[in-house]
Amino acid sequence: MANDANTQATSVIGWHHDADAAFAQARATARPVFLYWGARWCPPCNRLKAAVLSQPGFATLASSFVPLHIDGDAPGAQRAADRLQLRSYPTLVLYRPDGAEITRLPCELTGPGFLHLLQLALAAPFTASASLQAALSGRRALSADEWRLLAWYSWDTDEGQLLAGRDLGATLASLHAACDEPASALRLAWHALHASVSAKAAPDQHAASAMLLRTLADPQAVLAQVDLVSGYAVDLVRGLTLPQSAPRLALTVAWSDALIQLESCGALSPDDQLSALRVRVRMARLGSPVAGLEASLRERAGAALAEAQEPALRHQVLNTAAGMLADAGLLDDAGALLHAALASSLAPFYFMHNLASVAKKRGDTAAMLDWYERAWEQSSGPATRLQWGATFLLALLEATPADAGRIGAACGALLPEVEGMLDANCRRNGTQLSRMLNKLSGWKGASEKVEELKISLSEHVKR
Repeated sequence: MANDANTQATSVIGWHHDADAAFAQARATARPVFLYWGARWCPPCNRLKAAVLSQPGFATLASSFVPLHIDGDAPGAQRAADRLQLRSYPTLVLYRPDGAEITRLPCELTGPGFLHLLQLALAAPFTASASLQAALSGRRALSADEWRLLAWYSWDTDEGQLLAGRDLGATLASLHAACDEPASALRLAWHALHASVSAKAAPDQHAASAMLLRTLADPQAVLAQVDLVSGYAVDLVRGLTLPQSAPRLALTVAWSDALIQLESCGALSPDDQLSALRVRVRMARLGSPVAGLEASLRERAGAALAEAQEPALRHQVLNTAAGMLADAGLLDDAGALLHAALASSLAPFYFMHNLASVAKKRGDTAAMLDWYERAWEQSSGPATRLQWGATFLLALLEATPADAGRIGAACGALLPEVEGMLDANCRRNGTQLSRMLNKLSGWKGASEKVEELKISLSEHVKR
């Protein structure tokens, strides 16, 4: 049955919500399947809805594929995610009519850039897997479009589908070495470097910093790699340079200059501009000072929110703005912004989590726990309620391990929710069960309700 994916997304597209029905139609009509896996409360999902899924260009392309939207809280969604290897919200996958994956698409890329990449994927004569095999083996030369699809592959939502047991860093390094398309080679080099740093490997720091500095000095390259310039900044600076060193100062200054370019780039959305400013705030902690920081942050947050009135985009912008203010230590401003958002937010319980984080930064444990509890109480959807409940329980165990009464009460309330889930051990749900079981197994207190939940969690995890 086809329905709208979300009230914030275009009503022109007839989204399927049942994977079996969508793939059956794909086989019958010889059309590929475009899958969007997400959740109503997820800020990047809302950014995607506003910047891609609700746009006329996407609706035009939708006639060439079968659109499938699986909400993580829908009945059986986590079981479907097990079968389709989905986890992170959002995940975007394009399948052939026979169900074979063509590629996984990056949610960070929006607007015309995303539509162009989707068009390339729809027309691709080879799957990403076939292109990867050819690139690594050298059996044939890849086209520029194949290289672009590999360079823009969503490696962070791969779930082992393309890598198939290969080491991420080594695979990306091999692809970079083989790539003869300059723009794709540069992106693969950034991916490979980040994977190496994340794995605590030891890249050539001088060569790596030189490559980064060349990119950051090129305005066109910065704009082409906006997601990586913002997303990899702190990890790469920390991983490649020592605190208070000359190389760190040089890299943070160059990076901050590139971020300033993005903050005022008219080609980017208000949220992308604000995200660049948030990264510059975080970079300031690494050695690059920001003059007039407080006034600038308040002004930019207010301007971005004034512009972002569409509900889905506003949800994402609120999240970015509050995070930016909190990162800068402006906790009163962040708290006020979040409090004001609760009444009109499409998912107020999500911002209660943010308020818990603000309280934690203040050192206010009681307020932190209260916000986590309120978020759980007001959340909706089985997978979301399990995640929010697990977060509250883990916070209790971490912050107040001696409070057996409150911990027991939380376990007692979680037990029927776990027992009532048909897919409690599947995908994201299974992750939450394991988190709770691991933490409860090390708890030194005594509670009958805790023991009951531990037994239930153990039984579900073993299935």
